[in-house]
Amino acid sequence: MGFGMFAFVALGEAYFGHGVLAGLWSAFIAGVVCVLTGNRSTTVYAPRVTTTFYLGSVLFALSHSPVPALQDGGLPMVLAVFMGIVFLGGAFQALFGLVRLGSLIKFTPYPVMAGFQNAAALLLLLVQASTLLGMPVTTGFMEVPAQLGQAHPLTLVVAAVAVLVMWKGKRWFPRVPALLLGLAAGTLAWYALAAFGFRAALGPLIGGLPAMLRPLDVNALWNLMPGAAHWPLAWVMVPAALGLAFIASLDALLCERIVAPEGNSPRESDRQLVRLGLGNMVAALAGGITAGVNIGPSTLNRAQGARGAASVLVNALVILLTMLFLLPLVGLLPRVALSAVIAVIAIQHFDTWTLQVLRRVRTDAGPRRRGLLLELGVVFVVTLLSVAVNIVAAVFIGVLIAVGLFLLRMSRSVVRRHYRCDEVRSHQSRDALSMNLLARHGARITVFELEGPLFFGSSEALARTVREVAGEDAFAVILDFRRVNDLDSTGARVLLQLHQDLTRAGCSVRFSGLRAGSVVAGAMADLGLAADRRRPTGTPDLDLAIEAAEDDLLATLRPTPAVLQPITFETLELARNFDAREREILRSFFVERRFAAGATVFAQGDFGTELFIVMQGRATAMLHQRGAEPLRLATFAPGATIGELALLDSGSRSATVVADWPLVCLVLSAGSFRDMQAREPAVAIRLLVNLGRELGFRMRRANQMLHRLAA
Repeated sequence: MGFGMFAFVALGEAYFGHGVLAGLWSAFIAGVVCVLTGNRSTTVYAPRVTTTFYLGSVLFALSHSPVPALQDGGLPMVLAVFMGIVFLGGAFQALFGLVRLGSLIKFTPYPVMAGFQNAAALLLLLVQASTLLGMPVTTGFMEVPAQLGQAHPLTLVVAAVAVLVMWKGKRWFPRVPALLLGLAAGTLAWYALAAFGFRAALGPLIGGLPAMLRPLDVNALWNLMPGAAHWPLAWVMVPAALGLAFIASLDALLCERIVAPEGNSPRESDRQLVRLGLGNMVAALAGGITAGVNIGPSTLNRAQGARGAASVLVNALVILLTMLFLLPLVGLLPRVALSAVIAVIAIQHFDTWTLQVLRRVRTDAGPRRRGLLLELGVVFVVTLLSVAVNIVAAVFIGVLIAVGLFLLRMSRSVVRRHYRCDEVRSHQSRDALSMNLLARHGARITVFELEGPLFFGSSEALARTVREVAGEDAFAVILDFRRVNDLDSTGARVLLQLHQDLTRAGCSVRFSGLRAGSVVAGAMADLGLAADRRRPTGTPDLDLAIEAAEDDLLATLRPTPAVLQPITFETLELARNFDAREREILRSFFVERRFAAGATVFAQGDFGTELFIVMQGRATAMLHQRGAEPLRLATFAPGATIGELALLDSGSRSATVVADWPLVCLVLSAGSFRDMQAREPAVAIRLLVNLGRELGFRMRRANQMLHRLAA
């Protein structure tokens, strides 16, 4: 009722009764239509503060508009256009749902919506000023200071009682809605003071209401609309209706998320917009206003045990019975009591997130504080425009601000992190010479891990960052697309230009993380950066890309690849610090074993009893995970030790090792090691020392990589 009165406040007291009917009628129609069109939830519907504020501002603007058609048609034409805006707003809202814009509308930045909500709460509070002061005629809040002579201060006592009881009522009477408690307390206080002879010092009652089921004569109003002379009104109605639909849709989706903690699917959100749009169209035909999701009653409805749409119909039936039988009693309510509870509702509708940000701005520092100040700036701009300028303009400016913020955020760097390969290396096991070469020259390989969408703004920033970081001496640049979810044609062309520039400068460019059939792979294939969108150029795994770049770099630094160079037992790290006789003894406990390319050396989960040393060829360790692609843990080159923990604990194998090329290994079994301990304990101890050194080296290298990545 209060929201309905607020929507029609621009027309004065004569239309308070119409406002009451409009609010009740909308709540009844929205509930019935939503249930009839398929809603099976316990959500209750009623006019909302944001849409009511919008409609009140629109009606005020229409009643003071210089448009000739509105001035010539007078109040009937103003009301016809107003109801037309409500009807078109419902139509646009349903259209948003039909074309599935619900999921996009939900991406509107919260500061924009917070600005609307704060403006609505502020104006809803300020509009109550004249009534709270007991002025006999409703006065605009800007004119209240000049009209203080007509105030009845005693009404503030009634308002204070209503506010106090409503604010504390939930603690005193948890099962009774606080709004009803506040309204009842204010009404009792008003009549008690009147009984003691203070009637003249109190404000007015709501007074008589229109006859039941005779809302605004919409049919007569629609008849004013046809005619070529009135078509220019479309330029007034369509923008206002679009703004109303946008605010109503966003408010409904946000409220639905609160009311339904489990959340709705995007399709269900779009259906909800269609249902609400149809309900608001029917409400407009009956003289009602725009309705939305009523958070408080919906939450209470579920808390009291409601489980289906029957509860929504019961709520609608109670509203209908109120209009049929209790409406005369509504006229006996003091206006100050109703304004007091509306004032409390307005205070409760100030956005709590805005207040939290205001507190955090005083304590946070640095980039975080700048980000908070930017968001607060958006809130205040939208609030100021809504209150001081024009609500329709504020809606579209708010949308432009939302788009601008989106582009600003999306234009930031998509580089999640970058690092050089002198410290962060591939999982390829290499000989000491290769490791030393990579330690000295690996910084010429730079990895860029990307994240987010690559489009015209962010791709330019990426290209600039790659050129600056890689440097003139760059040998290879690796771009990892594993976390990139979109790539438009402009972004792909920027990558193509970057690829060509780096290639001309003698720097190779590698891609990793491209998924077959993805949008990113397709966009790159269209420009020749990938041979086929089904089989993209590059490697699916970042580690393989780093390994390939390392191999290319090593090929320029040493003539013969390490995997092809002969390796002898004497050059092994495990044979280090042995004299010739001890090395011969150690070698006698090993046996040679050969594996064809693709053969399994051992499988994940097997019982481990053997240590392997790669003498020729290459093998890869893979971790198999349920429901996921196998993960490459390491690649072993000649000289690498595999499965050394089997000598220590004889546990199950933690990964599967497969021969990449024809493989020659020396194998030491647990049984042979026990014989070594019994027959040659000094050799066994020295072998364990070398194994410990090897494990320590691997752990130190892993820690260095983790620290580098964390930094």
